[in-house]
Amino acid sequence: MAARYYSFLFKYVRLLAFKNKTLGNTLEKMAAKRPDDDFLLFENDRYTFDQYNRMANRRAHYFSSQGVRKGTVVLLLMENRPEFMATVAGLGKLGAITAAVNYNLRGVALANILNASTANHIIVGAECLPQFMDVAGSLEKIRGPNIYMDTRYPTKDKSPAGSNDLTQALLRTQDDNPSSAGIGSDDLMMHIYTSGTTGLPKPAMITHYRWYGAGLLMGHYALGVKPSDTVYCPLPLYHSNGILIAFASALVNGGKFALTRRFSASGFWEEASRHGATCAIYIGELLRYLVNTPSGAFDRNHKVTRVLGNGLRPDIWGQFKYRFGIDHIREFYASTEGNAYLLNLDDTDGSVGKAALKTSDNLRLVRYDIASEQIIRGHNGFAELCRPGEPGELLAQIKALTPFHGYANPKDTEKKILRNVLKTGDAFFSTGDLLRKDDTGHYYFIDRIGDTFRWKGENVSTHEVEEIITSGVSWVDFATVYGVEIAKMDGKAGMAALTISHSKQFNPEIFFRFVEDHLPHFSRPAFVRVQTAAAMTGTFKKDKKELKASGFDPAKVKDPMFYLDRDNKTYSPLDAAAYKRIQSGWLKL
Repeated sequence: MAARYYSFLFKYVRLLAFKNKTLGNTLEKMAAKRPDDDFLLFENDRYTFDQYNRMANRRAHYFSSQGVRKGTVVLLLMENRPEFMATVAGLGKLGAITAAVNYNLRGVALANILNASTANHIIVGAECLPQFMDVAGSLEKIRGPNIYMDTRYPTKDKSPAGSNDLTQALLRTQDDNPSSAGIGSDDLMMHIYTSGTTGLPKPAMITHYRWYGAGLLMGHYALGVKPSDTVYCPLPLYHSNGILIAFASALVNGGKFALTRRFSASGFWEEASRHGATCAIYIGELLRYLVNTPSGAFDRNHKVTRVLGNGLRPDIWGQFKYRFGIDHIREFYASTEGNAYLLNLDDTDGSVGKAALKTSDNLRLVRYDIASEQIIRGHNGFAELCRPGEPGELLAQIKALTPFHGYANPKDTEKKILRNVLKTGDAFFSTGDLLRKDDTGHYYFIDRIGDTFRWKGENVSTHEVEEIITSGVSWVDFATVYGVEIAKMDGKAGMAALTISHSKQFNPEIFFRFVEDHLPHFSRPAFVRVQTAAAMTGTFKKDKKELKASGFDPAKVKDPMFYLDRDNKTYSPLDAAAYKRIQSGWLKL
């Protein structure tokens, strides 16, 4: 472990000293050094480093001919497949910025993302055409000539009028390395959308430097990826764990990258075995799904010895390692946009680890008042540090070695910065998370602060869900959305308290169809509480304290409640019997 740490530190110092690493030149270097070695494994296809580099080059040359330049933002709506990464790499060679869109989004949620972006170019995978066409008429900046259709997966749906057939155009495009003059590691590479803990989803700014650093920190230091390794990625590439950790870990360290189109609990180990994967990337809920599957022939018939990810709950930690023969679980703590990094490198069950950069520990736990939703400051005006074992908000100081690039909108960035925290003039990134730290320096995650909660591996913005419901359902006067805990489940399930006047009525079938059409699966309320009056604070803000406290327990709630009934495509009444089935895990949401 010590040898790998100092090897990592040496590479990290070189990265800081030269700062010339980009996705494009990293790929070109590997293609020149090992052109015929396999790099990308997907379904039944295998791509060498040289083949993948040429895929990226064609996209670079083509989009250059379309006027895409350094700093141009291009939206990408596509499921997991080789073309996704080739697009990010190709655009990156131009210095352009890929804005990766969650392909689960539908309706208003998707339109909000596309309209809020500064981009007027979009690449659409044919598999995502139906949801794109649903919102195409409401797009403000994107028109036919700037829509590029990628047709790896044929579709019967008609492409937008005036759009370009990208797949055919690339067949006629040159594939040599384009000029990368003027493009450096500090240039933006991607926008990854994150809800953070405030407001609507917003684009976090990802530089080439951050991408390459993730490959070093997570790939080399945490996973120990070598050219003989294969990194298996069952996560979506629009997610930072997919593109920043899995992809970078493989490419930066010269390993192979095995990609699946969509996560399948039943097919996970068979596919990992088929690709010869030696390590895998996860989010906590994914491992719970695997533990809950029936025993299978590939449970231990694979080469995976270590996994890396975040959000793993302590109750399945040991079960997962024992059943599937995993030597090391590398749990970490980080956020797409943040500068706080924790890594569990010594297999301490349940811990998100210690400070990842020992030479620059910028992390502090400060006391936090849940009621006022503010850090606690002493008489001198500075924050009070937590004692060992005491929960508090994790803050990360913004310094030269730990910068905070924030979001595309400077106002959003400023909202996440706390100033004069421990001394006059300092600045810290507010993670919005509560953690505790023990005497040995190990951190343990407790919960998220504020309205945003995590469900099925995704952050859910309550404000966005509230806006979509109230703007789209005529008989809902107010919608108050919050997260509630379910026994033995990771994260929090969404619950919507709907305020409906006496002259109107809750229609469970119509509401079910609405959320199915307009919200991604992880944002659809698992529970509904019907009220005739909304709870407000003295300043006319929605008061969620009582709602969260009573949750979905019929013994505590007098209002009618309903649960998401996927089998019957409705919201069914939530009584004591249904509540018991949900808490026991028998009734799935």
